[in-house]
Amino acid sequence: MIRRNGFVIWPIYFDRALSWGKGRRVPLRLSSRSPTVEKLSRAARMLGWQVEVEAAAHPRMGWRKTGRLIVKPDKPLSKQAVIKTLAKELLEQEKRTIK
Repeated sequence: MIRRNGFVIWPIYFDRALSWGKGRRVPLRLSSRSPTVEKLSRAARMLGWQVEVEAAAHPRMGWRKTGRLIVKPDKPLSKQAVIKTLAKELLEQEKRTIK
């Protein structure tokens, strides 16, 4: 099904273990060791964005059923800006849980 509203966000965009060629879309300093759909949806909701969680596998990694998010930001942003903002919030959440 094609989504026309919101951005499709996959957990592999934030996975520190993956290279750019394998699908990571943030720099290592913004990446996470074990990004999950649950962590990402919590981060997006903390930003005040609307989030839908769907069960799916990224096309490059069909054997890993990681799920995906449909994110609708509260203001107009590019997909890359959404990904970077979400990565920063995910790191902040990880720092809070460590303390």
